Amino acid sequence: MFMGRLTFVILMGSLFAAPAVAESRAAAYLVKQEINDGCDGRQGRIDPADLIERDLDGDGMPDLIISHEAIRCAGKMSRSSHCGMQVCSVLFYLRRGSLLQKAHDMLGANVKIGRERIPKVHMDAHGGGGGYVRWNGKSFD
Repeated sequence: MFMGRLTFVILMGSLFAAPAVAESRAAAYLVKQEINDGCDGRQGRIDPADLIERDLDGDGMPDLIISHEAIRCAGKMSRSSHCGMQVCSVLFYLRRGSLLQKAHDMLGANVKIGRERIPKVHMDAHGGGGGYVRWNGKSFD
């Protein structure tokens, strides 16, 4: 009985394990750049749970969303310099071949992605109002 419970706990833990910081080298490079920029050259990290690598434009290849809200910097000012009181820079990159190209940026907080084939990217705006953007074939709107 104990061994069955232990196996179940290990299996459940592996299902909910934190994802890697970035699945591709292009994404890892961009994340490192944004941490360096947002932390003004100081050490920093990004919360892997808030790093979104998923197909945003329906072409079958993983794209990338980096929200500066997820970046924590070393020192007293731990928040990214790309954050204000309520919202932070949110950057959208689309995969073109092996590269990720910046396609959109905006201010937002609490970024969540829908389950649609071309997903809605939900976030809060200044004042706490919510909304979403979605790839329309040419841009995010």
